[in-house]
Amino acid sequence: MKDIKRYLTEPNLPWKRGPYIGGAGLFACGWTEDNKVFMLFPDYYVIGNTLTGEREKVIEDDKLIERLSKDNLEFDLKESNQKIKVFGLRGGNGNHYTTDRWILTEILMDSQEKIFGITDYKYFGRSEQVFWRNYDLINLENLEYGQWCGFSPNEKSFGIFGSGGVEIFNRE
Repeated sequence: MKDIKRYLTEPNLPWKRGPYIGGAGLFACGWTEDNKVFMLFPDYYVIGNTLTGEREKVIEDDKLIERLSKDNLEFDLKESNQKIKVFGLRGGNGNHYTTDRWILTEILMDSQEKIFGITDYKYFGRSEQVFWRNYDLINLENLEYGQWCGFSPNEKSFGIFGSGGVEIFNRE
């Protein structure tokens, strides 16, 4: 397991690296109804464009924590009149499957660091050789460590989130 990092790579097509959106102290994240990335920090939140990385909205408020549901799985985005399902806090863990069989996986290392992978689910249950040939362990370029991952509602993007922001990957 300790040599696993030598297998880190870029995801194969149809996935390609998108933008990085940084920030310090990210502790919850998710996706808006229109497939924008949502990142919640202690005293502000960001809504970012998954194609350009532009921070379309940055709202500062010392009382944002009060807008989380009691179970910490939803955030009241009252500015857009929507409730966002968030992960990163109590049990929320993002959507790891798409309807066309892509799956995001997490491998927890002995050091408690996570390695993230993606594959087409059709390769599960196949021979080890076929499975590993079609499984990509994702190299993070901007995050020191990833903590959570998840697909956007339209399943055209996924993010790997850590306390320092999000690395986004997109497909057509």
